[in-house]
Formats: sequence, structure tokens, C-alpha cells
Amino acid sequence: MKIAERTLQAGSIRGAGLVRRFDLPGSGPSITQITTFCPDDFGPGHTNLYLIESNRMILVDTGVPTRLIAPLFYSRFGRRIPPEVEALPPDLNERILARGLELAGRTWDDLDLLVLSHGHGDHFLLGDHIVGQSGARVAAHVLDTPFICNPWSTLMMWSTSGQQARSLGMPQNKVMNASQALSLQRQTMNLSLKVDLPIFEEGPLEPGYSVSGVRVKHLPGHSPGSIGLIVGDDGPDQVLLPGDVLLDPITPIPTDLLAYLRTLEDLENMGEFALALPAHGDEIADVKARAAFLREHHRRRLGLTHHVCCRPASIWDVAVTDGYFDVPVDPGEFNFLAGWEAMIHVVLLSMVGGVQRCDIRDGVHYFQASHEPFEAVYDRLRELVRDRAIIPLARF
Repeated sequence: MKIAERTLQAGSIRGAGLVRRFDLPGSGPSITQITTFCPDDFGPGHTNLYLIESNRMILVDTGVPTRLIAPLFYSRFGRRIPPEVEALPPDLNERILARGLELAGRTWDDLDLLVLSHGHGDHFLLGDHIVGQSGARVAAHVLDTPFICNPWSTLMMWSTSGQQARSLGMPQNKVMNASQALSLQRQTMNLSLKVDLPIFEEGPLEPGYSVSGVRVKHLPGHSPGSIGLIVGDDGPDQVLLPGDVLLDPITPIPTDLLAYLRTLEDLENMGEFALALPAHGDEIADVKARAAFLREHHRRRLGLTHHVCCRPASIWDVAVTDGYFDVPVDPGEFNFLAGWEAMIHVVLLSMVGGVQRCDIRDGVHYFQASHEPFEAVYDRLRELVRDRAIIPLARF
């Protein structure tokens, strides 16, 4: 049976503000999508929040306060802020969320649980406002709570990304300086959240109390504690809310590629879904096909990484190779996302002997590929993915 869908409000600000309702067949829960603003020119794109109406009212993810978009996504990386972004009302996303609740026929008082799909800022930084308005309890996977609950997480992110970038060989001239980072920290330190319901196993959303028609699936790889919510009864009419694990048209950037490939394999082997509603981008009609596409996407990227490292290469050399990243990368411009993407592929190849570190010059690490066909390396990698007893510990 097809899931009924209707638009309650069209998007008005670069697509943000869209509100759509999905009604599951029979007595299943309904899902209202509320699309908050997040830049797509230098960011993941609009963040989709989902209001699940069951025997308890659940909001999945939060978006980011609009006033923090400029420092988080532009100033942090030395990018020019587009005039239309600079002109946005500082409380735009708060207004969008309140309007979405109104169109769904709900108020803040109806909200019982705020569930975070994972611990990245665009998924929890507006949580302080939501909890203050509603008194809702917060649920998140225990593996992502160190970042969600840490008031210094933004400063930690800035500090570690700078250190890693230097070892990758990435240019540093446009990175946010220390005084700017401390200013951003003062704006974000009170936005950490207390997690009331730490999730540590799959199954019912809340141990001891079954939230009707909603189950948790651990989907690690994009972050250690990434989760998906399965909404609806078993069968082809259920809906998956995968957070950032499955996205379309963009490809998610993992923090742990081994764990992510295992998650993609799990999704290919799971039962049918009517559709998946991700945290960014478009709805996904065929979960298995999208998971298979992303698995093949990383196989191609691993092969290109192995090829580039036929001669000693830094991770930044890999990142700036034509066709490697989703968009062209300027070798002289700081791009942490491209550098991170290259790094996770080098790390996984090193775990199966496909590349090894061959030199460190001026603090930059260089890697060289093994003298064997990539297909032989990939066969070992597939064995590693299948061996769930192996925990990825390799770092350089």
C-alpha cells in the first residue's frame, strides 16, 4: 500500500520551510517533515527534521540556530558569506520549526522526546531551544554522547581539525584563527545537551516503554553512534529515518569507513522499506539500491586512492586528484571535508596492506601503495568488512 504524502507548506527560502506529511497505512504513525535552513554551497544542505506522531510525540533532530550558520560554515573555514545568507533572520530556523508544529496541529507541550540521529552540530545545536520550549527529554546513542554533552565540543572540533589538516598536507592560510574559534565557542558552549535516554542497543526506542511503531537501528560509520528509526510495523510499508547514513544526491562522509561499509551491507540485507526519509536531500525510494550505490562509490574511491599512491603521496594529493571528490578541489584552498574523505580511504587501505606510510616530511605524512592489483587489495578489504569481530583501531 502506498504511503500518502501531502505538502502542508512549500519551501520559501532557498527551499527551507518545506513542511510535508506522510501518513502510514492503517493505524501506523504519521511523519511530518520540517525542513530547516542549512547552506548547500558550503555545508550539507537543508536539515530535515521529522515529527513522529505515535502514542508519544517524537521529534528527530534539531537543525542549527540560524545565527550560527555564518561562523560554523563560512568563517570557520575562511569562506565568503553570501549576501543572501548574511541577510537571513537570526531566528529563522526557530520560526520554521514553530510553524511546522503549528501546521501539524501540534504545540510544544505535545512533544515528549527529542531523538538525535547522531552527534553532529547540525543535528543537535538547536536542541537547547527545543528542550526549553517543550521540556522534552533527549535520546541519543551513547557512543555520540561525548560530543553532544560536551560544552567544549566546538572548540575541540576546531582544535583537532587543524592538527589533522597539517598532517594531511592541506593548506592552512584561511583557517579560523584562535580568537575567532574562542568567539565561536562562547556562542555554542551553552548549546550542549543533557542526554536523558542513552541508546545502547537496537529495538524499542525507550527501554521499558514501547513507543508504538518505532524501533532503533544502530547504523555506525557516519559517526560511532549514528542511528536510524524504523517507523511502522514490519513489512514493506515501513519507513526508515536514516539520519545522514543514507543521503541523496550527496554522498555522506564517514568518520569510520570500515564501520560504514558494514552498515551499508546491513541495509542491503534488511527487509523492504516503502521509502527512507534522510536528514538532508531527497527522499529515497529504494533503500537497497542506494546502499549498493554508496558501497560501489567507495569501492571506486578506494581504487583511485590506491592508484594515486603508486608514487609516494600525501592525503591532500589524493583529495585534489581530478574526479576524486564530489566537487573540484582547489589545491591551494583549505577544504577539510575533502581531506577527511581522502584520509578515511587511506586508513582503510592501510588496514589491509594496500598502502603504507613511507615518509613524514615537515609534519606531512606520505603513503605508497602495495605493488599488487587493486582487486587483490579489495578482496582482502571485503573479508575485513565481513569479519565483524575485527574492530577498526588503525590510525596514523
